[in-house]
Amino acid sequence: MSARQRSWRAALPWLGAAALLALAAWRVDLAEVGGALRRARWGAYLATAAAFSVLWLLLDSLVLARLVSRFHQPLSWRRMLPLRGASYLLMAFSYDAAQLGLGLALHRRYGVSAFALGGTYLFYYLIDVATIGALGSLGARSLPGGLGHAVRVALALVVAAAAAAFVLLSVLSRAPAERVPERLRGARLLATLRRARLRDVAEFAAWRAAFYASFVAFAALSLPAFAVHVPLRALVGLVPVIMSVAALPITASGLGSTQLAMGTLYAPWADPASILAYSVVYSATLVLLRVPIALLCLPFASDVLRRREPDHAAYCRGRSSA
Repeated sequence: MSARQRSWRAALPWLGAAALLALAAWRVDLAEVGGALRRARWGAYLATAAAFSVLWLLLDSLVLARLVSRFHQPLSWRRMLPLRGASYLLMAFSYDAAQLGLGLALHRRYGVSAFALGGTYLFYYLIDVATIGALGSLGARSLPGGLGHAVRVALALVVAAAAAAFVLLSVLSRAPAERVPERLRGARLLATLRRARLRDVAEFAAWRAAFYASFVAFAALSLPAFAVHVPLRALVGLVPVIMSVAALPITASGLGSTQLAMGTLYAPWADPASILAYSVVYSATLVLLRVPIALLCLPFASDVLRRREPDHAAYCRGRSSA
């Protein structure tokens, strides 16, 4: 790939974000957006955003430490915290980039196989998708008219696809070698699914539910600062959907896609200008508040990466090949 092609590839997420932001802004009077920004209760919003940014780091680090400890390498929350915090720099570009950076750090520090960790991410992702569907279904019942029907149908398809993929991969991971496609035989990508038990699925689904519940709580507390008043029951269904759209690797940091999702889903409860003002500030604060967290964590992450404990690497190789 040439340097020019690499430049275009790097620019595509930002171009996509610009296009979707332009589309979101095209439907709204920008003077009204400016008025919504001036009327916003900034002190209440920023205090809430800062507190929840720290909470999300703590919760995210705890869940990832549990995930790695269960399937790869005993890892304390104290060790995971700076690694996850440092990966927030990459999250300014995309969630997938942050996951990749964290995976490289775990490989360098503990020798975790990239394929084995990829299988663990896949296991966690399927649980994540199913949890989104289950939580969203609870709240979708309160959505009005066609919007509620569309969300319920979409969530049903999401849950069905996640369940089918989980069952298929679980069967493949446990099937006799002769019944598995040759390229997947003995693949470390399936190692986590082979070792996972029902209690693991229940545990990590509960963690994801707690994570999404914290985002619902943040939305419930922060939306009123911009005069957007969405009922709590509706937020239970809508917030996971918005987060999933934002996580799609089509724009940088979910810019544009987040604004369109919020503008569509919150429309029954607020004017478009207030929703757009909130959504732009929401995306900006997610990035801007994570940068100082990442910078604070970087020295501690470097310290963790410099330490070498051979027995950890040996343990990890044994678990990954199981």
